[in-house]
Amino acid sequence: MRRGFTATRDAVVVTVPTRGEVARMYDGIAVEYDRSRNRPWPEVVEFARSLPPRTLVADLGCGGGRHAQVFAAEDRRVVGVDASSRLLEIARRKIPKATFVRGDLCGLPLRESTFPAAAAVATIHHLPSERERLAAMREINRILRPGGTALMTVWSLLQESEEKTRGARPAGSDPRDVWVPWRAGGGEVQRFYHLFDEGELPALISTAGLRVTKYFRSADNYVAVAEKHGEHLGVDRGIPG
Repeated sequence: MRRGFTATRDAVVVTVPTRGEVARMYDGIAVEYDRSRNRPWPEVVEFARSLPPRTLVADLGCGGGRHAQVFAAEDRRVVGVDASSRLLEIARRKIPKATFVRGDLCGLPLRESTFPAAAAVATIHHLPSERERLAAMREINRILRPGGTALMTVWSLLQESEEKTRGARPAGSDPRDVWVPWRAGGGEVQRFYHLFDEGELPALISTAGLRVTKYFRSADNYVAVAEKHGEHLGVDRGIPG
């Protein structure tokens, strides 16, 4: 049964983090986190297979390279971007033929109108404000070529079960902003999430100037495929700088 998520409230005052704090948190759990993220999302596999051979793909928030591996295995050329330097080290070891760069979703270190395809899987929901989430979506629009497509996923406010969000606490005044505990190596680290309402992701995509071509719910996530307006110019053969 799907239910509205409610964080446990107590007397401790909690606030949303900065993007830098989110990145440092993932640096601290990089090894354990990567070990727990081995299976690719089926939506990513389907998206990768829909792209022409040698398509240049931006994997945004690539982490340890779980989905960069999928794109590379399907003969797609990958540029992975993440704010965590330790996760990028892991990704480089896994997929030496791909390109990985450290960067911020709200200011991607990638050229304008370069990528026929992009993916931002389970990453936009870590951005701590609506302004930053919109900035990231506009950056996706900026780097896509006309006619390019992007796959995006976020956690839903409505959860099938309480397992993923057990022990979560509120972060700031928005009830959709929460700290979710990560337990590994005998310790606990708090991860920030903005949980999305139904319709919030497509509204964000449209506001950023992209067109939603597919939108659906998959388990506890909302999944969208968006397209940049304009005629598709074909597969890019150059590597962005």
